[in-house]
Amino acid sequence: MPKNNRKNNRKKENNENVKDNKFSFDEEIVIGLKRIDAPAEINKKLQKKKTRKKIEQNKRKRINKRTKEKKDNFKIKYKQVNQDYQNINENKIVKDRKTNKKSKINKRRKLILKVIKYLTLVSIIIGGIIYAMLSPIFNIKNISVEGNLKVSSETIISLSGLMIDQHIFNFRTSDIINSIKENAYIDEVEISRKLPEQVNIKVTERENTFLLAFGNAYAYINNQGYILEINREKKDLPILSGYKTAKEEIKAGNRLCIEDLERLEEILKIIEVTENINTSISKMITNIDITDKTNYILTLEKEKKKVYLGDLTSLSTKILWIDEFLKSEKGKEGIICLNVNLNNEEPYFREKV
Repeated sequence: MPKNNRKNNRKKENNENVKDNKFSFDEEIVIGLKRIDAPAEINKKLQKKKTRKKIEQNKRKRINKRTKEKKDNFKIKYKQVNQDYQNINENKIVKDRKTNKKSKINKRRKLILKVIKYLTLVSIIIGGIIYAMLSPIFNIKNISVEGNLKVSSETIISLSGLMIDQHIFNFRTSDIINSIKENAYIDEVEISRKLPEQVNIKVTERENTFLLAFGNAYAYINNQGYILEINREKKDLPILSGYKTAKEEIKAGNRLCIEDLERLEEILKIIEVTENINTSISKMITNIDITDKTNYILTLEKEKKKVYLGDLTSLSTKILWIDEFLKSEKGKEGIICLNVNLNNEEPYFREKV
């Protein structure tokens, strides 16, 4: 056969094979390639998508409508609740106003009643006081005095200015106390009314402790330095000599000057220690010279001795030495010298020649 015929026959066979083995997307699956739908299927899918969109849109519309209805309903309810709340507040305010008005009226009534009661009570008290001030039932019938030894009851009553048949409320206790205290012997006064007709006067008196030589007389003083009396009688009390108080100030009711009061305080210490150690020594002291506070001089007149005490250092030891010298030098007139330094020197007795 000729070559050309063979080639043509081969081409025909290949073409027939190709026709028989035609490629079909429906029958074959090709990896890596998307399946291409037919136009009818594509239209169906598009139609489904549109339908779904419409359904979703309708759903959204229904949801939005419901949401809007809910919001509207909520707004209506809120307005209603707010209105109700405002109405309640207004009603409450009105009620509160009415209540406040009533409470104010009640308070005023109570206050008025209290004022009326108070005024009634005051008027009753005032009436009672006026009655008591005018009624003779409360006239003084008895005046009692207690606590007095040196000053007589008659003197105290006279100083008080109180009188029998005087009205018991017709005096001030402070005035009575000041009047009675004009007597130098009176230290404290208490006044009490015993209704309906008695007045009690209770006094505390000052006691004489020392004497001051004053011209031809003596000034009696107590341990606080008050001058109680000027008298010619010499009482059995120690005499203080060398005092600094001016003579014109020596009057009953006055007090010693500050310098003498300081010395008096130290003299009281001497007397106290002496009484604690030997009471008989304190009773022997007849004169105390307070001119020099660094050297107090005690006079024991019955023992015919003077004691140069010095100051108050080692006071107990000095009193013991006085007791010792009184025993060892009994009956001898002289001076007991204690105004020495007891740490270095020994006290001594110097007999009068």
